[in-house]
Amino acid sequence: MKKRDMTIEELRKYDGKNEEGRICVAVNGKVFDVTEGKSFGRVGGFSSFAGRDATRGLATFTVGVSKEEYDDLSDLNSMQMDAVREWELQFQKRCHYVGRLLKPNEQPTDYSDEEHASQV
Repeated sequence: MKKRDMTIEELRKYDGKNEEGRICVAVNGKVFDVTEGKSFGRVGGFSSFAGRDATRGLATFTVGVSKEEYDDLSDLNSMQMDAVREWELQFQKRCHYVGRLLKPNEQPTDYSDEEHASQV
């Protein structure tokens, strides 16, 4: 998947029900392509996170908990934030990093220079 930043609305399109079956999940402001992971597919234990920001649910160990708008996570305690960072590390090790989850009114990064450099 081409590197790009996404809004919450754009992320929702990557729930596995799209034409190419691509599944993306956001964790701690980062979007990952989890298409290859069976856990996020239609029958997987984490399927409710497909196309969503999974951070709050992973932090609170509650599957299916995600907000409809951007979640700044400011109400999570230090233990929950530690859990978030652990999950983020796991995703970084196992999944393809796509880009950032954009805050409202935040502009996306232009990754075209990076892609061009990697093709040379």
